[in-house]
Amino acid sequence: MSSPWDAATVNLVSKELSPGVFAVLPDDVNEKDHVATTAGFIIGERAVLVIESMVNGDLASQLIGLVRRETSKPIRFLVNTSYHGDHAYGNFVFPDTAVVIQHPATKRYMDENFEDDRKFMLDLMGEGKGIERVQSRSADIIVPDMITVDLGGRLVEVRHFGFAQTPGDLVIWSPDAKVLWVGNMIQAPSPALPWLLEGRHRDTITTLAAVKAFLPEDATIIPGHGKPMRPADIEFPLAYLRELDAAVEKAVAEGQSIEDTLKTVEMSRFGEYSLFDWAHNTVNVPAAYSNLKKDAERA
Repeated sequence: MSSPWDAATVNLVSKELSPGVFAVLPDDVNEKDHVATTAGFIIGERAVLVIESMVNGDLASQLIGLVRRETSKPIRFLVNTSYHGDHAYGNFVFPDTAVVIQHPATKRYMDENFEDDRKFMLDLMGEGKGIERVQSRSADIIVPDMITVDLGGRLVEVRHFGFAQTPGDLVIWSPDAKVLWVGNMIQAPSPALPWLLEGRHRDTITTLAAVKAFLPEDATIIPGHGKPMRPADIEFPLAYLRELDAAVEKAVAEGQSIEDTLKTVEMSRFGEYSLFDWAHNTVNVPAAYSNLKKDAERA
């Protein structure tokens, strides 16, 4: 798979969702395509918290510029929702005084695998996208469960609900604004599908259901690569994952090979997603098949 977006041409814009609470989106965000990484920032009386740092220094600088357009208050906190390069590679551009917050699994991965991961991202994104100049910068504070950050007159919660796409998925919740950033645990609203890059689809179902149960109905969710959405919209990826689970489990019980399973588990009603063939056939069905086959062999 090549990258569905060009890291050298992304233009970021900010959208105020509530006083002092901003989503940051690529200016070409739309209903069906997988677009560049989203981000955000929250302004308190004393300080600013930024969510995500983007894939290179140029985009990180764009993000900081959007913050500076709104306030001169110091950026004291920077949260990465996962170790994925497009969410965390820009950390090195932020001030030394900014505290980087990650899940322990994210910090461990970045500390141990940065150069291999950068090579992967270079292969995916291509040369000349600023990834060559990225420097590793991982967490100052790790969050295995939850912390509350006081920005002055405004509290922000950083939570780990469980595995969704990586072991270290964090979400950022602004209680007063009722806005939640979820990173890649939700790629985008319907018709986007989850990417089971590390398998564990049943854990993903559990985590997404827990996030949905946590949120008030009128909350706003900022997914990892798409337009803002509502908690009710989580039913779409949940429906996909539950149908995938049932269909692949049946195929495994019948002794089907992975090749036959790919033919029988078509799930074409979810096919409007621009990356359906890659996400469903190349990633998700094989991942679910591998997990469920191992479960069946252990039973």
